[in-house]
Amino acid sequence: MSTSFTDKLCQLGRYPLLALLAAVLLAGCTSTPSQLTRPEASVSRYAEQRAGGVVTDSDAIHVPPVPHAPAAAIMAEAALQDYALALHAMHQGRDDEALTLLHQLAERYPLLSGPWVNIGLIQLRRQQFAEAEHSLHAALATNSRNPYAHNALGLALREQGRFDEARVHYQHAIELDPRYARAHFNLGVLAELYQQQPAEALHHFRHYQALQKQPDQAVANWIADLERRVSTYPAVATEDTQ
Repeated sequence: MSTSFTDKLCQLGRYPLLALLAAVLLAGCTSTPSQLTRPEASVSRYAEQRAGGVVTDSDAIHVPPVPHAPAAAIMAEAALQDYALALHAMHQGRDDEALTLLHQLAERYPLLSGPWVNIGLIQLRRQQFAEAEHSLHAALATNSRNPYAHNALGLALREQGRFDEARVHYQHAIELDPRYARAHFNLGVLAELYQQQPAEALHHFRHYQALQKQPDQAVANWIADLERRVSTYPAVATEDTQ
């Protein structure tokens, strides 16, 4: 099992900023929630906060690794420099340039799922949800164990109103890495705002909060609100026993 692009960038001293950027981008944080959330679907009084940038960048302690088949290790090493350039273009907002580089990487290194994940993230940022779905399926066809691909695909499906399918992919991401904070956050949003399941939302927001280096005050407020709502309706409280 080879290390992920994120791990390799962290080992590359010349690109310390891009190492952090790789973790952020692969975690599905390039697109702002305001671009990916439909306010009319929200039922929480914290919906406005969820649509802002309060928790755009997770302060999670753990960055999920992306396992690759051994045959992909050589490709990952060879692709590293060009991949860093693509991520830098994304960070600078040069999405057309980044897409060109990422498509070239996907063609040259067919065993790597990372380029397809980032293509999908750019398409999410552009609200091209069907295109993002296609790209993220391509990522999963390359590596079905990429938790970032499952998480981002959940976003693409959610924005197309396919909530049950989105749930499946968020859950896959968490099954692959139970400490994947962003997937817990997204599943909490889906459960509360789109499927009206406050106990499940509470469960996942608690997990998200526990995985942060420092508690997020916005999420703490949401948890307190959900605790009050769940205690008001004891019949649904059993959902949070999983």
